[in-house]
Amino acid sequence: MTTANRDCYLIRPFMMNDARALLALIQDSSGGLSSLQPRLDFLKDYIKSSVKSFSGAYPLEKPHKYLLGMFELDGITGKETRLIGCSAVKTQIGIEAPFINFDLHGDGEDQTLRASSRFKGATEVGSLFLHSDYRDSGLGRYLAKVRYHLIASEPWRFGDMIIAELRGICGKEGSPLYDHLFEYKLDKTFLEADAEYFDRNPDSLGDIVPIGPVPTYDFPIEVKMSLAQPHPTGIGAMRLLQREGFIFSGTIDLFDAGPIMSVHRDTIRTTLETKLRPTLSASELIDAQDSLVSVGTVADFRAVVSPAADLDRGVLLPQRTLDALGVEAGAQVRFWQDTRRLRKRWTPPAKMAKA
Repeated sequence: MTTANRDCYLIRPFMMNDARALLALIQDSSGGLSSLQPRLDFLKDYIKSSVKSFSGAYPLEKPHKYLLGMFELDGITGKETRLIGCSAVKTQIGIEAPFINFDLHGDGEDQTLRASSRFKGATEVGSLFLHSDYRDSGLGRYLAKVRYHLIASEPWRFGDMIIAELRGICGKEGSPLYDHLFEYKLDKTFLEADAEYFDRNPDSLGDIVPIGPVPTYDFPIEVKMSLAQPHPTGIGAMRLLQREGFIFSGTIDLFDAGPIMSVHRDTIRTTLETKLRPTLSASELIDAQDSLVSVGTVADFRAVVSPAADLDRGVLLPQRTLDALGVEAGAQVRFWQDTRRLRKRWTPPAKMAKA
């Protein structure tokens, strides 16, 4: 098999008729994904906001949500066969609904938590989720990187500060920080509270958000150990962020204590390494490498993960990849390829139930 016949994955904005597929996808998680509540009405509202944002139908001063889905494509017809992942970019966080978290101050016996809205107006990358059948595929990093291609398509739409919230130590059994500080006040389990108060808005949380410093020296050991720690399933996502230049901001999630990472928009590694290149069509590619290729501005953004060869005269792509992008040979694309090393090819499971 030539590399031109390898798997190709399309990444595009969600449409309203994708809502049930998105619900089926995130039901694969173990809970605690604050921005992806497993409720159809919630997901429809999320997608509706995303469709409006991609259309450019309301002012930039308003918060925007851009939700992208990754779809497996049929190797012969090129049609979408399965939704396998999602990721998102959100702008102007904390503008319409305050974005409250905890800043960590000091260390040891002098360490305190203080409620903070320091990231008001920032842009957030989040809602990153990949179906468990594909976790060993290497596709997760492309699903993360495509957000930076979207930002690079029209940087002026996005804030100078880019943040990412990582899921903390939490699950169906609860979360150490939430259980210690909030459960008795709200009389709800962590997952119930996470679903109801997913936006961490103090107008809805009422009087439970602490005012002033909260010393951590007398916290139970399991609570102390959870502060700024990502969920075990999020360690890979944290490494991806660090490779892009994100660092721990000193701020943690109000409920699950997960770390919030931050980076300046124009220093993101993928953005710096991405090239603008013309495309070339090929029926066969030998020794090509999986790459991220995107086209368009926000209003017509599309991307693919596809085998490609970077030549002096342009990027050589299979014709079916150009078809998925909706462009012809010669079109200019944003192109990212890992030039540091060739990665071992992942083979999808032979048989999988459709989501």
